[in-house]
Amino acid sequence: MGLGKDGGKDLGKVTDGRPQIEAYLAVHDVSSAAGLRALAAAPEKALMAIASDPAAEGLIRSRAVAALRLVATQEVRVFLGKLIQTKAKATDITDRLIVRRAAVALGWMAGSGTVEQLAMLFDNEDAEVRLDAAIGLGLTRSATAATYLRRQLAVESSPRVRDQIERQLRALDESPVEPEKAPAPPKGQPMRGSW
Repeated sequence: MGLGKDGGKDLGKVTDGRPQIEAYLAVHDVSSAAGLRALAAAPEKALMAIASDPAAEGLIRSRAVAALRLVATQEVRVFLGKLIQTKAKATDITDRLIVRRAAVALGWMAGSGTVEQLAMLFDNEDAEVRLDAAIGLGLTRSATAATYLRRQLAVESSPRVRDQIERQLRALDESPVEPEKAPAPPKGQPMRGSW
């Protein structure tokens, strides 16, 4: 799988702050950078170790992935990119939750290749994964994100995902569809003036 190793170190064996961070994530859905740094000097190492550990509780793993956005480094970007590539077509419910969190986290960090990595998630059969892929693409604020969003909008079957894609296109100042024309006034009714 390749996610358990980084630079020759087995992330599953990193212990510096990991127990404290796991305990923190057990009660905190939304982490803070200050809270994480108070628990470990390099919280990203512990977070990546937790996220990579199949023996860790799924909810805590997904929270660890979401928290990685708060400690954005090139190493974290690479880790999230590999996570998405590896689990892009995941069918396991925990893996899907993890990849959804990775999509949003990576979207916040937007770097080289991010848009293409996030677009891979549009191949997942789970509409929630595709929805978070759309959010992640929008968060990148990349000019190329609109291309992938438009491409998916043309084939997307889920109304919720279509709606999210349209929202992200609007946020990127892209028109998702032809603008609607103002309706013509009904015939036979006189127009009222303000006099």
